[in-house]
Amino acid sequence: HASQDHVAYAIPTFQMPNSFLGRPFQFQSDNNACRDLLLAAIESEQQMSVRLSSAYLNLTPRLRSILTMFGNKRGGAPYVLTAGAMSHGFAPKKQTKLTQKNIGLVDRIKSSIPEAFLTLVKEASQSIMACGGKVLLYERPGWTFHAKGVWITANDPDTSRRELIHDPTTIVSTIIGSGNYGARSEDLDVESNCIIVFKEQSKT
Repeated sequence: HASQDHVAYAIPTFQMPNSFLGRPFQFQSDNNACRDLLLAAIESEQQMSVRLSSAYLNLTPRLRSILTMFGNKRGGAPYVLTAGAMSHGFAPKKQTKLTQKNIGLVDRIKSSIPEAFLTLVKEASQSIMACGGKVLLYERPGWTFHAKGVWITANDPDTSRRELIHDPTTIVSTIIGSGNYGARSEDLDVESNCIIVFKEQSKT
């Protein structure tokens, strides 16, 4: 129902592996909806940038390619934020003398996961930075980074810290929910997001 008072459109999305049902979904998956939104922003006549946050950054080649397209537009760029080794969800917790003695193989493997993800981050950063974007790592002692989402902005102000959203009225769309925007999230996990598209006059 159309209304002059609405400020945004909210589009819920969902996905699960086909193996869960034994057959493909009969509606558009969350992954495809996200890609369509990003491609629509790229095709816009406005100067668009995208910011993506993922706790476990492991970009698929297709998503990485779409992100770099923002950098090929004049003035636009992709910015990616993820966990550094210190604040990664699998970062080793502080050990007591007792737990240090009892650490097992599984714990040793888990402790190597942050470094493995940093290797993936370095691979992604090459293409992101090559098109004028940035990849940033969140690190804070005692804190775990688990933020996730997508923010698409139009006509960002020309500042020295363009990875930040200085003016919230520049946000034209955002995605909130459970997606981590990685290979595992796309192929193996059940995810539920919500795409929000703002009306131009409502972003105040």
